[in-house]
Amino acid sequence: MDNKELVVSFFTEGYSNHNYDYIMECVAENYIDHSPAGARSNADAVNILKIVEGQFADLKIKVLDVFSENEMVATRILYDGIHIGTCMGIPATGKHISFEALENFKVADGKIVESWGYWPDKEIEQKLKA
Repeated sequence: MDNKELVVSFFTEGYSNHNYDYIMECVAENYIDHSPAGARSNADAVNILKIVEGQFADLKIKVLDVFSENEMVATRILYDGIHIGTCMGIPATGKHISFEALENFKVADGKIVESWGYWPDKEIEQKLKA
């Protein structure tokens, strides 16, 4: 599996299939997430995925763009789901929302070791409050 395939499978297995055992395998134990979520291990990464699962039902992930050069993989992802749990302090609304996020990954020895992510927090908040 090349680096792009690994990252795409992270999204599919983590967000869509909730295959957390796979995430524990494909993400390094000493993983560092440089986004505000701030995971510092593969277990932290799984916990973040579980939080998102509790916030959005029927979450669909579509990889819009994926680029790879050497150990770096850049993505643009479309998230689409129903708001069922508190997100950004906003209780469940039952609203269907979608948004795009940018996430970059560093892969070493067949595992995701670092990531930098941007979710459009203001856009998500506005959609949930609308």
